[in-house]
Amino acid sequence: MLQALEEKKNSRERFFTIEPTPRVERLRQRYLDTKDKAVIDIARITTRVMKETEAEPTVTRRAKVFAAIVREVPVNIYPDELFVSWPFSEPHGSEVPLQGFGRGSRFGKHQDELDILSTRKHVPFLISDEDKKELREEIFPYWESQRYRPSVPEVLQDAGIKAIVGSRTMVHYQANFEKVLKKGLLGVKKDAEDRLAGLDITDPEEVRKIPFLEGVIMALEAASEIGVRFAAEARRMAETEGDRQRKEELLKIAENCERVPAHPARTFYEGLQSVWFTHMMLGWEHVFHGGIGPGKVDQYLYPFYKADIEAGRLTREKAQELLDCWCMRYSQQFPIMTSDGARWSGPHSPGHDVTIGGLKADGTDATNELTYMFIEAMMHTPGMVEPTLVLLVHSRTPEDLLIKACQCNSLGGGYPMFVNQDLMIETLLARNELIGGPPLTIEDVRRYSATNGCHHPTLAGMESGNMAGFGIGISQPTVAAALELVLNNGVTKSGNEKIGLETGDPRQFKTFDEFRGAFHKQLARLVWAQRTAATIGEAASLQPTLFTSALTEDCIERGIAREEGGARYNTGQVGIVGTVDIGDSLAAIKKLVYDNRDITMDELCKALDANFEDYGDIRKMCLEAPKFGNDDDYADEQTAWVTHVVAKEITKYKTAYGGRHLPGLTPMYNYVPAGLPVGALPSGRLAGEPMSDALSPTVGSDTRGPTAVLKSVGKVNNAEVSQGQTLNIKIDPSVFEQEDGFKKLADLIRVFVDQKVDHVQINVVSADALKAAQSQPAKHKDLVVKVAGYNARFIDLYRELQNSIIARTEHKL
Repeated sequence: MLQALEEKKNSRERFFTIEPTPRVERLRQRYLDTKDKAVIDIARITTRVMKETEAEPTVTRRAKVFAAIVREVPVNIYPDELFVSWPFSEPHGSEVPLQGFGRGSRFGKHQDELDILSTRKHVPFLISDEDKKELREEIFPYWESQRYRPSVPEVLQDAGIKAIVGSRTMVHYQANFEKVLKKGLLGVKKDAEDRLAGLDITDPEEVRKIPFLEGVIMALEAASEIGVRFAAEARRMAETEGDRQRKEELLKIAENCERVPAHPARTFYEGLQSVWFTHMMLGWEHVFHGGIGPGKVDQYLYPFYKADIEAGRLTREKAQELLDCWCMRYSQQFPIMTSDGARWSGPHSPGHDVTIGGLKADGTDATNELTYMFIEAMMHTPGMVEPTLVLLVHSRTPEDLLIKACQCNSLGGGYPMFVNQDLMIETLLARNELIGGPPLTIEDVRRYSATNGCHHPTLAGMESGNMAGFGIGISQPTVAAALELVLNNGVTKSGNEKIGLETGDPRQFKTFDEFRGAFHKQLARLVWAQRTAATIGEAASLQPTLFTSALTEDCIERGIAREEGGARYNTGQVGIVGTVDIGDSLAAIKKLVYDNRDITMDELCKALDANFEDYGDIRKMCLEAPKFGNDDDYADEQTAWVTHVVAKEITKYKTAYGGRHLPGLTPMYNYVPAGLPVGALPSGRLAGEPMSDALSPTVGSDTRGPTAVLKSVGKVNNAEVSQGQTLNIKIDPSVFEQEDGFKKLADLIRVFVDQKVDHVQINVVSADALKAAQSQPAKHKDLVVKVAGYNARFIDLYRELQNSIIARTEHKL
């Protein structure tokens, strides 16, 4: 095993353009060895300020909470580090979630699980007895007193909606980082001050904007002070620092922090620190960084890098070290979930998308030196699960960039994920017609298109963000539920509860089109119920974000928060699970019942009710029916149809803050628990087994190679799934034993672009290696895998999720 590990290390080093410094390796090892810890600083500050401001307007309370957090969070600076500030005070720190201000407050089981948080099997977090006592006696009781959930209308109860739950803020968002670098936060504050001064106070509509703009000014004033706080601490530490090099580093940190983020950045180092500060404060306002990323970093940071190199202020080697250290910081925060959630997900990170590559506004390739250096940073830091490195590819992406990306991919870890910008442009232009807002130009879409979260197309700094709801797929896996309701005439199979429409006895359907029509009716009913409940939850729960809104285009000009429709473009998101499973099931029904008449619908229903027990012959026929992922039109057209009708139904409904609910096939780990309540399916899948992950073929069904998978996925109207979709492919590592393996993978990525597939992420790891990690986890701390829309250390995932990754088809090229 030691020999194998050494070979892996040597394999990694042969791709380096610049060797990682000893500092990078020291920090990497320290971060890997650091245990997760619950931190309550923000919960404490938030609770105190909310108590003090109960008589004030919500927008003012939110501004004061944010200002207090920024001014009071600990300013810890750790050895060797070149950047300062952590999401929650320290590496691997995470805030105990309050999940809401006021009416949207809820805890799940967090309050009841404090005593097991440090010792539970899945994703434990250290927490002190003092902090537990404060949470129980002071913090949680206050938020419980503010608890509110809207009642469920009877018509929604009849459709299976048991409760309406909202979230207080919209994550899956990307701020205008470029504006911060160019204007500084004080420059943005002046914009708000000018807008406030220009209000026509004789107009009631204008008067209503005053509290928001005053709150924005208050938030930006506090945010501009964060650097000064860290600068003072760095200078204090430098006074007693005995090591000359570290003393100089601390003084440089102080110099950077005295400048940014309050003022425009002047250098590459200042730019990186400014972006990091801004990213931290976005998370503090949301008390979670879910889906918040820095966007197209190689584009907006490149002018600073280029100027520093040309002026001799910076060497390429030092710039690479800065990038290595900066990138590792994104891998140090994991959300505290309840024990059930932690079991399913593992210690997954929030999805900090770092987007590189793509196109310039004029349609030329945007690749620059930093594009390569960000890939190099991921190669230097194995074991880090973040940032989520996203390479935008297009028809003219340089071959040497693709080869570099494929070399990185071959090392395992699933980075970078590949996103088709040619399709993204089409998606965003088409989406503009649904969500409204100023007409988009192709130049703007090329320049500002990026991704957030598990991979959701976005226009950086222009969109509202969203609540990332999984109304379709978790508590009620709608796509599969619709099929079960058809097979049971509107009654759930598991609970024997009537929540659907009476579409008739399926045994009496004469044609396949009649069966599909019944499915569409059941699906439409469930989507209506869930989207209506989601909108009620949004209206009851969403609270304004002042700092985030200030960095979202048009919020200051309109004088309203993004939660009230202030963003230039307003988007929702609905997660979908199970389209491929139902596509395969429809293909089996069409083939076996209607076209070939191998079995009757009655026989199929009896086999499904029995979970195929004593019906092995029927299950064999179901498994052998055409399957999505093999470039077989018979199966592919069914998955394409299901995806289309789900997308059409979802986009009929508006969010509470303007815009539309939009479909996304990015299920994270949820494809596994979503399968638990689902009975046996005509595809041959047994009851309780995982669903397919997004648009990936069902496990083991893709038998004709990765090109066939891409051709199947390309038959779906991928632009219609406008919040993105994930496609997982696993490649046999032996492919890269020959040098042309990288060229073969690069060619596959070209096929991916040509087929208009939205996204692909590749695990280069063998089933044997994964099984070895299961049996000897201590020797595989560096093994990172793509789960669905996120990365995680394989050894930290629970066994069922590990097994689902092991079972994926291992392709050769």
